[in-house]
Amino acid sequence: MTMLRFKSDQRVGFREYMRSDGTYSYFFCLDTVRNLFVTAGFIELEIEYCCVKSVNRRNGKSMERVWVHGKFKKPM
Repeated sequence: MTMLRFKSDQRVGFREYMRSDGTYSYFFCLDTVRNLFVTAGFIELEIEYCCVKSVNRRNGKSMERVWVHGKFKKPM
């Protein structure tokens, strides 16, 4: 949902957006995270999307949040 709320003029690059406070947001996909770690020499144990539904009790709105969750091992 967060990625969809950004306006087109806030888009800096592919999946990269600038927030109003000057900080940046980047939205990762599983392949990007996997490639970053494997290229750095880590061994992939697991990687998946973690989906959580959170509800704002004050205004009754619910949001689906998605994170990338991964476990990687540094080779010995």
